[in-house]
Amino acid sequence: MKQIKRSVTRLFFCPALLLMFGAIAWGQNVSKTEYPKFEIFAGYSAIGESEKSDISFGTIHVGVGYATPRGFETSVIRNFTRHIGLKGDFSAHFKNDTDRGALTGCTPACSTVTQDFQVRTRVYNFLAGPEFKARNSTRLTPFAHVLGGVAHTSASFTTTGPTFNVLAKRSNNSFAMGLGGGLDIRASKRVSFRGQMDYNPVFIGDSNHGTRDLVRISLGVLFH
Repeated sequence: MKQIKRSVTRLFFCPALLLMFGAIAWGQNVSKTEYPKFEIFAGYSAIGESEKSDISFGTIHVGVGYATPRGFETSVIRNFTRHIGLKGDFSAHFKNDTDRGALTGCTPACSTVTQDFQVRTRVYNFLAGPEFKARNSTRLTPFAHVLGGVAHTSASFTTTGPTFNVLAKRSNNSFAMGLGGGLDIRASKRVSFRGQMDYNPVFIGDSNHGTRDLVRISLGVLFH
């Protein structure tokens, strides 16, 4: 839950930072006709989860999700007109959490003990689709994208102690989407600042609803 709150905090911080840069660059106009054929984005990224769901390892259910403030996103955009391009997008998010809590096991008699455990998750998105830009005579360029592809997710649960010694793993390759957009702020002819957010559903099938409803937030630099 703390990680989700941190991700939400970044959600409000990133647009504020972009607006600050926008205020500095507002008075510098660009040509109405020129546009770059290729653009490359790289930046910091975090994911939140709209609803906390357990991760299932067979008979083991761990009350954590995939939300994490640690990750990055990169993309390449081929622009065919001033307003339409094709984007290829990759992102990776990592979590390594160590905690201590009550664990119950039946072998065959059931017992509950308190001991340390570690949960490790990974989310990799491989997405592609159109990107739509509202280019104009200012340095501010809003954009939106509709992406689809594959997400590779993995999770592991480890606990070692006097009562339970468990190592459980799972991984999935699932259909995923990225639906959202953001804002580019041109700093120079070749560089812009980019902030973006999208709804990133991953159809893992290991939660109560069969879908991980992730929200991806990224802030970085766009080269063009």
